[in-house]
Amino acid sequence: MKKALLFVSTAAACAAAAAQSSVTLFGVVDVNVGWIDNTGPGDTWQLGTNGMSTSRLGFRGVEDLGGGLKASFWLEGEIDADTGTARASFGNGDPATSGFNFQRRSTVSLSNRFGEVRLGRDNVPTYWTWTVYDPFGATGVGSSQNLQTDTRLLSGTNGSYGTASRASNLVSYILPDGIVGKGLTGQLSVAAGENAPGNKYYGGRIGYADGPYSIAAAYGETDVTVSGDITHSVWNIGGSWNFGFVKVSGFFARAEVSGGLFAGADQDNWLIGAAVPFEQWNFKLAYSEAKGGGTISGNGGTQIAVGVDYNLSKRSALYANYSHIDNDGSSTFRVISAGPSITAGGTSQGVQAGIRHSF
Repeated sequence: MKKALLFVSTAAACAAAAAQSSVTLFGVVDVNVGWIDNTGPGDTWQLGTNGMSTSRLGFRGVEDLGGGLKASFWLEGEIDADTGTARASFGNGDPATSGFNFQRRSTVSLSNRFGEVRLGRDNVPTYWTWTVYDPFGATGVGSSQNLQTDTRLLSGTNGSYGTASRASNLVSYILPDGIVGKGLTGQLSVAAGENAPGNKYYGGRIGYADGPYSIAAAYGETDVTVSGDITHSVWNIGGSWNFGFVKVSGFFARAEVSGGLFAGADQDNWLIGAAVPFEQWNFKLAYSEAKGGGTISGNGGTQIAVGVDYNLSKRSALYANYSHIDNDGSSTFRVISAGPSITAGGTSQGVQAGIRHSF
């Protein structure tokens, strides 16, 4: 009898624990056929990945600790679905690694109604404006991030600037929706330097969304060198308005370098775009521009991108995107950064047609 009671109580305890915790396996597989044509090497055909969404594999989980307090984790790594291999490095001075890694995101968090404290490797606040207000989600040949950073601006940071999208050793506070005001969101983040170049970062973001419209602004600064004699700062602001039959969005961003080979270099980026949904279809259009200033004045480029998605289901979609970039000065912007090289000041264009499945 005692053994039976012990078994029942243990089973009940396990069931209660299971009810308070959850772990989810998730991911995206995106593969496309692409045609890339750059001034210099000419055109090439390829089977590629990440045309509509970034291919990835991840695990996330949450545990209810009671009293409104929750603990959670998130582990996510990128994969090249066309070859079955993993990305080697994501900047921040991280050495190339072999095999699969969780460098897209690796965090643990505590949260309640007052907000979330998140620790680990994660997106920086200034990244979100690019991806939220770009109709192409900052992915593929149509991504506005194709014009994000001029190579000479990188030269100004000795090529080691790596916090454009993510930072390691990051501590963030995420403002919960409604605690200050309905629709108000925010994030404050600080990354420890740990004597690694390009790893010391701080930044913040504030946004507001209500019904069909949203707006957000962000600022971030990176100590490119351990000593801090070279810094890279960026600020941006963006917004969108959904009219029902069309969603219009845009943003402006400025990056500046202090110190280094091109001290005083700066670059302005802006985008205006639209997405038009129609039943299972979604048509996209975006025009973006980059313009160098200071010691890289005369550099820059423009990009026009068009695309269409067809949703087979909530998880599967077919897509086709095209973009064209005109470079100015000695800029070498390309529609795919990992594609063929390009002659400075030349043009780059490309098409991607593929399928994306999420799970």
